[in-house]
Amino acid sequence: MNNKGEALTQNRIGFEKLNIALGALYKEWYQLISQKLSNSEGMNLELGCGASFIEKVIKNIKKSDVFLNTNTDLKIDAMEVGLKFENKISNLILVNVFHHISNPELFLRSAEKSLVSGGRIIMIEPSNNIWSRLIYKLVGHEKFDTKQKTWEFESNDPLLDSNQALSWIIFQRDHKKFKKLFPKFSLLKKKSIMPLSYLLSGGHSYNSKVGENFIKKIRKLERMFFDNKFGIFDLICIEKI
Repeated sequence: MNNKGEALTQNRIGFEKLNIALGALYKEWYQLISQKLSNSEGMNLELGCGASFIEKVIKNIKKSDVFLNTNTDLKIDAMEVGLKFENKISNLILVNVFHHISNPELFLRSAEKSLVSGGRIIMIEPSNNIWSRLIYKLVGHEKFDTKQKTWEFESNDPLLDSNQALSWIIFQRDHKKFKKLFPKFSLLKKKSIMPLSYLLSGGHSYNSKVGENFIKKIRKLERMFFDNKFGIFDLICIEKI
């Protein structure tokens, strides 16, 4: 595993205590995910957990990544989830992970195999709209390519290589193809969120040191007026029939 990626993840553990605003936004993501959890009996598993603190919101959950560190319960590649947990998972959770998966069709096959009937894949992913495209192309450090013809892309490092437009390509632009390839999957929810608040927090790159109360006020305004059309992230929920 790439030492740079491992070191980056290890250094971010506990970020929510240093960047309070960013921690509040992640907590909201986890709360939104918790509201979409399947009630089917099975395991809850976060893939590519990184510096996640999701267990503070969703208690019955295991956290996994492609390497072990002090924040993981399991070491697992996303492509292997169906092999290791066939028909055992009720909820697969990915927070800004899906767009790093270079072969999403293979992953979705594996995920489908891992899920019980009624099980769900719940994701937070970059959104694609007039505002988010501008943001990701101007200040984003990862590729945002809406013209990628195939679902696959070349990747030398699963932690650093990506296409942030991938979820839009698969679940919106190529939705008919997705339905044809995965007739057992139903797209239950795709909602845009957080047009400004994440930027104001500084994300993982810069701690703006804005307070939690301030960021919550911004979120209130966003939810009322801007989320649906201009959010830079999507909450996506897919269910296995």
